Amino acid sequence: MSPTILAVAGIGLLLGLRHAFEPDHLAAVSTLATRPSARLWSAARLGLVWGLGHTATVGIVVLFIIVLGIQVPERFWPTAELLVAALLVLLGSVVIWRYVRGRWHLHAHSHASGPHLHLHSHSHAAGHEHAHGTVDARRSLGFGIAHGLAGSGAIAALLVAAAPDAASRIAYFVAFGIGTIVGMLGVSLTLSVVVRLASSKSERWATILHVGAAALSVVAGVVLAQQVIFMP
Repeated sequence: MSPTILAVAGIGLLLGLRHAFEPDHLAAVSTLATRPSARLWSAARLGLVWGLGHTATVGIVVLFIIVLGIQVPERFWPTAELLVAALLVLLGSVVIWRYVRGRWHLHAHSHASGPHLHLHSHSHAAGHEHAHGTVDARRSLGFGIAHGLAGSGAIAALLVAAAPDAASRIAYFVAFGIGTIVGMLGVSLTLSVVVRLASSKSERWATILHVGAAALSVVAGVVLAQQVIFMP
């Protein structure tokens, strides 16, 4: 691999890592990853599927713009951003609403490894824990796809187009995707560890973290919508 391609890939990796830490990305995954009952692998999977969804969508955008030469209408990007904003508000609002209505609560119980807090849904159907994990993964994947369709996907596609040759473009895109996936994987794992530590100490702190993340998701969605609507 030539020095030029290595440099392009290195830039793509760093920008992908940075991209994962944008506020609206963090808001989406943190609301799901801070659910106190989530196991470490379940939380890690949320970041992983978000990154995969985002990378797949950006790849499609890159294919349209660079390979097929299709020009995406400018008005498409603000519409996609507003969709992301609406999803952020919806996700946070649903968590807050369920908490206010008493649809879930934390309670302590013991296992061989010791006592810990468990997020308990008032739906007592069998396998409700597994259902939570499946739904959260689908939501995270959906947010990744939506974010890839938003303005961030357009910026990534333009950066790929700026690479000097086909090999550099491929290297940049692959590195950018890896950086995004690794960054979001780290975010979801870190959040899960923090929540597990809080859960082991106090039901109150675990609840604050989860509901607080949901509130921040709503705020991030409102701010994003205002930026799109009132941008010059």
